[in-house]
Amino acid sequence: MQHLLPHADHREHAIVLAAGLHWSVIGEFTSPPSGSTAAFIASDVRLVNDDGSETADMLHHLAPVFVAQLERQVIESLLEERRGAA
Repeated sequence: MQHLLPHADHREHAIVLAAGLHWSVIGEFTSPPSGSTAAFIASDVRLVNDDGSETADMLHHLAPVFVAQLERQVIESLLEERRGAA
């Protein structure tokens, strides 16, 4: 399950499935130099509980490799949404 939700102030919000759990990820895309690819940088990562509630921000408690995985999944989700809208 991956889907992108709009968020204020140019931030993106997606719910992604990783490690068998749903994660709420908020962040922004970087403005890359000419010829480079934009990157998504997470600023808030929360575990989504079975009842739909979310934990406090866990970004600084998660392994950087796992956060990078979540960031890649947000990018994939955004691309899927754009393809579906076209």
